[in-house]
Amino acid sequence: MFPQPATTRRLPTPRIFTLACLLSPAIACARQPVTPASTTSLAARLDRRAPALLGEHGVASVGVALIEDGRVTLAKVYGQQAPGVPATDATLFNLASLTKPVTAEIILRLASAGALSLDEPMARYWVDPDIATDPRRERLTARIALNHQSGFPNWRTDGGGGRLAFRFDPGSAFGYSGEGYDYVGRFVEKRVGRDFESLAQQYVLGPVGMTNTSYSRRGWMRDRLAIPMDTGGRWAQPQVSDSGHWSGANNLMTTIGDYAKFVVSVMNGDGLTKAMLAGRRLPAAGPHPPFACKLEPPMPCPRALNFALGWVRFEYERGPVFAFLGMNDRPGGERTAVYFDPARKRGVVVLTNGMNNGQRLMLDVLDVVDPGSPVVAFLRQRG
Repeated sequence: MFPQPATTRRLPTPRIFTLACLLSPAIACARQPVTPASTTSLAARLDRRAPALLGEHGVASVGVALIEDGRVTLAKVYGQQAPGVPATDATLFNLASLTKPVTAEIILRLASAGALSLDEPMARYWVDPDIATDPRRERLTARIALNHQSGFPNWRTDGGGGRLAFRFDPGSAFGYSGEGYDYVGRFVEKRVGRDFESLAQQYVLGPVGMTNTSYSRRGWMRDRLAIPMDTGGRWAQPQVSDSGHWSGANNLMTTIGDYAKFVVSVMNGDGLTKAMLAGRRLPAAGPHPPFACKLEPPMPCPRALNFALGWVRFEYERGPVFAFLGMNDRPGGERTAVYFDPARKRGVVVLTNGMNNGQRLMLDVLDVVDPGSPVVAFLRQRG
């Protein structure tokens, strides 16, 4: 998840990175020339470093995937899935906000198939009862919601309320919102006349081959869930939605291998028209002004940062990099990260079942998998 800004920010503004970076978008990027290590030597390096890093940071397990030349070249899991249970390739991690890119992809593929339009008013088919009398409901579209411009808070419970309400006019500003992603999912169900999870299976999970992925609890998940653990060694309960009670913003369960396959499919533009693929990569607003950035050792800094449809877009001289970060801030919790460079068909995924030191662990693991990355250096600088 992203932290909710204290005040609504008018578009554009450079502080978007603080949100994206601190809680939900990790990104990848234009890289300085680095001699690539072979997959074998990289795997050996991970085998040496990952167990030590888990112990150092007090995180139970981590899954790591590397994509090179448009294919998954490495997918490994380390640590404990549960007390005394080793984590394996079959371990199911909670994606936290890395759920959002999957939800966005489902909707974009539906739009590419002509089942809906990203720009039609959602109110024709779905209005949450809490905003039924607010005329601003008519301005909501799928595009606005996917770009975090719905005007909703992150969650309706934020601020001690419990009712969904607008904080600003839809389309007028950026405000990170899980509610916006849940809202667009409900719209899709009403618009197409089918439940969202079956549409997810038809348009993304099935075609991509994500056979170990679900928005809600399934029987095949038994004894496969990564149990969250805090830095004190206390194990918590995994957060899995009851069957049929999905969220488009959070808690998708998957394996490291499945999510890596998803990233490859996204990079390839599978299931999208050429126009939709081009539109997905466009920034939601004009470029943000330059912001202070000086990396040591010297590396390229992003020139701008924007949200795109389902992703955060980092602007580099050599082209954009797309990313997202996830965080479930609860006992144990999770930290997750993904970034990819579509032009070079390269990306990295890191999934953990520890929230407290999960960010530090992810950055250290990324240093092993993607040495010399200016993206990782930038994330470290920003905390």
